[in-house]
Amino acid sequence: MRFLLLILLVSSSQAYAQFGDHFGAFKGTIVIYDQQNDRYTIHNADRANTRFTPFSTFKIPNSAIALETDVVADINSTLIWDKESYPEEAWWPRSWIKQHNLKSAIKHSVVPLYRDIARKIGTERMTAFLTRFDYGNQDISSGIDSFWLNGSIKISATEQVRFLQKFYDQTLDLSSRTTALIKDMLIQEKTDLYTLSAKTGGGGIGGEVEKALGWYVGYVEREGRVFFFAMNIEGKRFQDIQAPRIQITINLLKDLNILE
Repeated sequence: MRFLLLILLVSSSQAYAQFGDHFGAFKGTIVIYDQQNDRYTIHNADRANTRFTPFSTFKIPNSAIALETDVVADINSTLIWDKESYPEEAWWPRSWIKQHNLKSAIKHSVVPLYRDIARKIGTERMTAFLTRFDYGNQDISSGIDSFWLNGSIKISATEQVRFLQKFYDQTLDLSSRTTALIKDMLIQEKTDLYTLSAKTGGGGIGGEVEKALGWYVGYVEREGRVFFFAMNIEGKRFQDIQAPRIQITINLLKDLNILE
């Protein structure tokens, strides 16, 4: 049974929505943008405009920059990171230890590989691309291989949606090849009615062991329309928000008849 959605119309292009039944005890926000109708639906507007660490959602721009700079030749080439700089740690998921290309690395969110990629891109080129992208606060001062991992760069849910829209519409001055490859890597589900493309992100925030942030960002293509979304939630532990960040988003998109 679908939840009743209470939506207060603010203008022809923006609405605030109360999705409290979906978020439950989680503090969170979601921004959904219907591009064809130029309409935003937003839950928790203040939080939607508050910047947070992007965590692994940054793998989207990181992958694009890697392809544009030829740090990575294509999405199917085998990638090897510097094992001396990023030695295996006991807490790593077993999926990280396997051999990867860019497509599998983003699927399994292989952090050490992406840290090595960012280091190879370098500060100068990374800064130039993030300025071009207008990505969040564009601050990478906390370290070229870690600034997105609870580091200096921050981005809001609203900014995530705007970045994804510009990426999708090819207005980031990226090559058509790079855009097509990244779009292919982001596909999570494809049916006769729609295609869901997305990326998760998450980790501990603020240096507090008992506080974690989770992201789910992406877009849905359906019957000639595109819906962009970005959500984040907070919980005491990463395990508490790992699955809900996705499920809450999916349930909301179903309630809005964007997904089935």
